[in-house]
Amino acid sequence: MKRGFTLIEILVSITIVALISGGALIYMNNFNMRQKLNSSQEEVVSALKLAQSYAKTRQLPLNSVESELNFVRIEVSSGGFLVARANSDVGTTFFSKLVNNNEIEVSTSPAVIYFWAGGGGRLSHDIDGTPYGVGETATVLVQRKILSSDYYQIVINALGQISGVNYVAN
Repeated sequence: MKRGFTLIEILVSITIVALISGGALIYMNNFNMRQKLNSSQEEVVSALKLAQSYAKTRQLPLNSVESELNFVRIEVSSGGFLVARANSDVGTTFFSKLVNNNEIEVSTSPAVIYFWAGGGGRLSHDIDGTPYGVGETATVLVQRKILSSDYYQIVINALGQISGVNYVAN
């Protein structure tokens, strides 16, 4: 009478363990990417709220040479930073946060978002203060770069308030 496992039994057991482990690794990788996407979205929302707050309170950045805040300009720079500046594209910087990296990409539509100081943080189309009309919005997309089409769409209404943060999984 034999006491042991045959080679076939051992190979079948190893194959089952390998399949289960592979599935778990894929699940964990997707979970980690979703967490990174979620934290990036939260950072962007926080930065947008901060920029609107600067515009509402007409607060100039520290060490600013400007005498008055007209608007806060938000854009994603070519280096992948979300940048908030006072009054122009070369104005004093409120903050610059790295948002684009190897895994996450952030984009804005329109390319530049203006929170107008004269209108209590309302959105403006340009540096002249042309306000957004009723129903007009600006959007910010926070999305994965690799192997996925998951993204967050952050909608900013004409009043400059974040009116929606929508997760889309394709």
